[in-house]
Amino acid sequence: MGEFTPSLLALQLVTGIALGAIYALLAVGLSLIFGMLTVVNFAHGAFFMVGAFLGVYFQALTGSFLLSLLITPLVVGGIGLLVERFLVRPLYGRGIDYPLLLTFGLSYVLIEAMRVLFGIEGMPSSTPAALRGAVNLGFGHFPLYRLVLIGATAVVVLALWLFIEKTRYGLIIRAGSRDPEIVRVLGIDVGRVWLLVFGIGTAIAGL
Repeated sequence: MGEFTPSLLALQLVTGIALGAIYALLAVGLSLIFGMLTVVNFAHGAFFMVGAFLGVYFQALTGSFLLSLLITPLVVGGIGLLVERFLVRPLYGRGIDYPLLLTFGLSYVLIEAMRVLFGIEGMPSSTPAALRGAVNLGFGHFPLYRLVLIGATAVVVLALWLFIEKTRYGLIIRAGSRDPEIVRVLGIDVGRVWLLVFGIGTAIAGL
């Protein structure tokens, strides 16, 4: 067994942060939808999976990782908009169970859709050339793509916080989640607010 050193501990800590960044991206979109709409989106993991498949597909189609990174969240968010508008919205006000059961069933629909479109064996993928290699952190070498993942997660979380807390649309979203009737009286389309929240939440899952 190798000697346990402070450098090894630091390297394991950064590895844990990188893994936590993946969970954070999942949790941010999920908590946004639940916190603002009180909808337990059991299909959130399936949206994450759809984003993974589409990301690999668009990268192969366009030959560009950055272009795929831009297109995939938009497509997944667009699917989320359709789901909210035509499936979830009619269930608002009927308790937490109906949306939960709906999204639970939807997760299986999305899984089967990916199997039909891309096959049961999945799709081969590799780390983009720009993100290959390792960075010397002083206490050890760490994969570049994991450092980028940590940074990207921090940017997404900060951008979402600024949007919710510091913008007019964020204020409307917070008001609509707390008292939608008052927001309606003020002439604001609450349905559009719900649509925006669900779309943003699923788009983040698509990242």
